[in-house]
Amino acid sequence: MAQLGWLIDLDKCTGCDTCTIACKSENNTRPLESPMPFKNGRGVLPDNVSYRWVVKTEGGAYPQPTLTFVTSACNHCQHPACLAACPVADVNDMSNPNNAIFKREEDGVVLINQTTCIGCRRCIHACPYGAPQFNTETLLVEKCTFCIHRLYDSQGTRTGFLPACVTSCVGNALHVVEDFVADESGLNAPDGFADPALTVPSVKFATGQ
Repeated sequence: MAQLGWLIDLDKCTGCDTCTIACKSENNTRPLESPMPFKNGRGVLPDNVSYRWVVKTEGGAYPQPTLTFVTSACNHCQHPACLAACPVADVNDMSNPNNAIFKREEDGVVLINQTTCIGCRRCIHACPYGAPQFNTETLLVEKCTFCIHRLYDSQGTRTGFLPACVTSCVGNALHVVEDFVADESGLNAPDGFADPALTVPSVKFATGQ
């Protein structure tokens, strides 16, 4: 099975959240409009669906504090925990598009079938990377699709376009890996990244690329 993946340059991510905004704009994830007035509790995010987000971690100690940024999304794993946990999916037939969660044979992208998803949220609890998102309006689960609607035309031919998050990244920190190698799963992962052995995520990290 071919596999698309991510390469994230940790030295170049500035935490600007442009990738997050571009993703929401491209995929029209909810809320489509900002709530007014803004009635969320202190420190609590408003109800929303985000396929990509930036993890911001403080570290170090005075006089040398650190602030690390890691852009994050679905890693389209070799062995998706979300698919294994789904009661409407067959791990022995992962590429079957009738599964509520399936892994495409042609590029390894993991998708959620909105027609067969039952919104049980087991995938949310199973994913070690927080990728599946529950939509409180549709009562179904959504997540990153690797922007396959941009990557392919109606005949399934590659268009030359890239995912919105990659195209928008102002620091050139986020890249697509066309033929991701499983042995590089989680390479140079930052502190706090879930053990790659759990699902073999299609993401690797670098510095100074």
